[in-house]
This record gives sequence, structure tokens and C-alpha cells, in this order.
Amino acid sequence: MPRPNPDPVATLKTALSLRAGSLLAFPAGAVLMAIFERGWLSIGALAAAMLAVSLFERRRFGKALGIAIPSNAGTLATGLAVRFGLLTGLFVVTLGVLALFRDTALSRSLGWPDLVVIGLSSGAALLANALSAQLAPVQTEPGRPPAKTAPADSIILEGEIIDSDRR
Repeated sequence: MPRPNPDPVATLKTALSLRAGSLLAFPAGAVLMAIFERGWLSIGALAAAMLAVSLFERRRFGKALGIAIPSNAGTLATGLAVRFGLLTGLFVVTLGVLALFRDTALSRSLGWPDLVVIGLSSGAALLANALSAQLAPVQTEPGRPPAKTAPADSIILEGEIIDSDRR
């Protein structure tokens, strides 16, 4: 018996829900780090894992769309700093709430609990993103050539690359 085609709206909702869930994997990891009383090194490692997952997903999107997504040391450092700041804020707030109810003593080194939480957070984000990509693949027009990469100093308006050197 043939399987009926799934509802495309329901499939898209599921794909978007998986993407939203993947966004929550690393904040959940920061909360777990606070509950397990891990230190700031673990939050830095979690932020680095978050950046690595983000780069992996960006490159996967770029490959699916046929474009190269450039990255340099400045954007990577900024991305790491922003992620570290956000995860640290959540970590400190969670520790503050926990300190109301119990004594807290943070770890001064990385250990296996840190690696477990980082692995679970990264794995959950990658799995949710992979499932989402399977449900809602990128559709490109047949016969359309892959998009060209834009120079770093160019401007893109409505999909058109405007080169800054062009007069």
C-alpha cells in the first residue's frame, strides 16, 4: 500500500521546531554546568563547541545553496566572545539562584562531567539540525547555476552582488 505524502506545512513546522530545539541545546548545557558546579573553563569549552557547531551548519547550508561562506579570525573571535558572554550570563544567573538554596563551590579544571555535557549539547544540536535538514531540504530551481561568491567588501541587495570597485 503506498504511503501518503505528508502534509508539507506539518513537515515544515516539525523542521522549524527541531531548529528551535537545537538553539536551546547549548543554553541547557550552561544550566547543567551550573547545576553540576563546573567552572568558567567549562563554559569557555561549551562556547567553543557552540561556535564549531555553528560553523559546521553554516558550511552545510552554503554547500546546499552552492555558495561559499567566508570566515576569518575576526568573525570567529567575535562569535566566540558573544557565545561565551551569553552562556556565562546564563551560567551566573543559574548559579545565583542555586546559591540561594545551597552552598556552591565551582570546579577549577575541566573533567569528564564537562566533556559529557559538551558532547550531549553538541550532539543534540547536530542531531536536531540534521533531522531538520532531512525534513526540509533546500530546494533550488532546476537548471539554475550555483550562486557566485561575493567579495568581502561588496554589498548584496536583493540577491544582486554590487562590487565596491565597480564605478
